[in-house]
Amino acid sequence: MSRIRIPGRKLTACAIVSAATGLLIAVGCADRSPADRATSARQTADRTATSTLEFNNSVADAPTSFPTETQQRETVQPAGTESTKRHVAEARILLGRSAEHLWRLQADDGGWHSEQFGLLRSGQAYTPLVLYTLLSVPEGVYPRPAYAVTRALQFIRDHMSRSGVVGLDDPEAPEYPNYSTAYALQCLVRVGYEGDQLLIDRMRRYLVSEQFCEATGFGPESPVYGGWGFGGRRPEDSSGHMDIAHTRRVLAALRAAGERDEEVFRRAELFLRYVQKDPSDKRPQPSTANEPMIADLGTTFLNSVAYAPLSASTAMTMLLVGNSTSTFDGGFYFSPVVLSANKGRVTTETAGVPRQFRSYATATCDGLLALWAAGVPLGDDRMVAARRWLAQHSRWDEPEGVPKNQAEPWADAIYFYHLAVRAEAYGTLGWPADARPELVRLLSAQQRSDGSFANAKSHLMKEDDPLLATTLAVTALVRAAR
Repeated sequence: MSRIRIPGRKLTACAIVSAATGLLIAVGCADRSPADRATSARQTADRTATSTLEFNNSVADAPTSFPTETQQRETVQPAGTESTKRHVAEARILLGRSAEHLWRLQADDGGWHSEQFGLLRSGQAYTPLVLYTLLSVPEGVYPRPAYAVTRALQFIRDHMSRSGVVGLDDPEAPEYPNYSTAYALQCLVRVGYEGDQLLIDRMRRYLVSEQFCEATGFGPESPVYGGWGFGGRRPEDSSGHMDIAHTRRVLAALRAAGERDEEVFRRAELFLRYVQKDPSDKRPQPSTANEPMIADLGTTFLNSVAYAPLSASTAMTMLLVGNSTSTFDGGFYFSPVVLSANKGRVTTETAGVPRQFRSYATATCDGLLALWAAGVPLGDDRMVAARRWLAQHSRWDEPEGVPKNQAEPWADAIYFYHLAVRAEAYGTLGWPADARPELVRLLSAQQRSDGSFANAKSHLMKEDDPLLATTLAVTALVRAAR
C-alpha cells in the first residue's frame, strides 16, 4: 500500500511553526541550539493546534446549522448547582488520570496498539479512535505531551490508502475501514493543518461513496438504504455488515468535514426511520420468526473478525415475511440485516401487537446522535420520541432494553460503550439534572490506580482490553467534566 506523507513534513523547525500558525515565527530561534529550536517548534505546533481545538471543542460534533453543544446544554438544563460543580470537578480529576494513562500508551510510531487482540494490533483502528478521544480532553485537565499529536497524525497519514481509506493495510484482514476512516477524518479536521485538506477531501469522498444507495446497488426499498457498514470488500449480493453505529460515526465525520450534498443526509434519514420503526416508513420490518436461530448465531459472529450478515437469500426471506406493522416507541435497534447483532433481541407478542426487534439503550443513543448529525432538529417528532425513550430508560449501570436472560452476557459486554454513548448523547443534547452524579460515581469506583479501566465481566465486545475500555471511559468523562 502506498504511504501518504503531506508535503513539507521535513521543513526546518521554524518553518514547521509557520506552517502550523500561518505566521513566520523566528524570534528566539537564532540564539538557541538546534535541538532546543526543534523542540520548541514542535511544542508550539502541537499547542497551536490545541488552542484551535479548545476553541472548537464544543461544536465539533454538531451540524453547523444547529445550536452548538454548549448552547444546547445552556437551554436544556438549569444553571449548575453546587452538587453539579462538585461532580464536574471530580470528573475532571478522573479524566486527567485516564488521559495521562492513554498518552503513556502511545507507541514510538505514534499509534496505539492492542496488546490483546491480533486484529487491532496494527493500530489502524485504535489510533484514530484514541486520538479523537484525547483531542477532546481540555489542556487544562491534562496537557498534551510535546510531539504527541503530530506523531499520531503522521501515523494516520502513513496508514492511509491513496483513496483516503484507513484500515486497509491488509486487504485480506480489513480493520474496520469505515469506522477507522471516520475517526481519522475527524482527527484531521479538528487539528486543522492546512496541508491535510487534500487528504480530508479524499476521506470525505470515500465515505460518501460507501453509503448504501442507488450508486452502490441499493434502492429505497432496501432496509439498508441510506446507511453505512463495515467497509471494504463485500459479497456481490449482500450489504455485508451494516448497522446504526457505523452510520452514526460516518455521518458525524461527514458533517465535521463540511459535506455539502444534503442528499447524503436525506438518504441517511430513511435508514434511521427504518431502525427507529417509524410508522411513516412503510417497508416491512425484519421477521422475528427465526428468533432461536438469531440467538444461536450471536456467539459465532462475535468470535469472528466482524459481525457477519445473514446470507442474501435468508435475509430476503426474513424481510418478505416481515412484520408489516410495528410499535413505535421512539427507541432504535442496531441492524436490519445482521439480526444476531441486535442485543435487545425481540419483544413478545401482546394484544395483537407483532413481535419486533426491541429498542435498547446503546442503539438509541447512537440513533439520536445520528439524527443530530443528519441535521434533524431537536423539535422533530423523531428526536422528541428518542429522547423520551432515554428518559424512560435512564439507568447508567446497564443498557436497558438488553434482556438479562440471554446465554451470552450482552448487557455486561457493552458496559463501557453504554456509558460512552449515553454521555455523548447527553453532552450533545442536554444533561438531565440528576444524570452526571451517577456516572461519576460509577467511574470513580472502577478506575484503577494507573488511571485505566477494564471490563472484567465479559470479553465479547473487547472491553476487557484496557485500551478500549479506558478510551470509552474517557469519552464519557469528557462530557461529564464540562
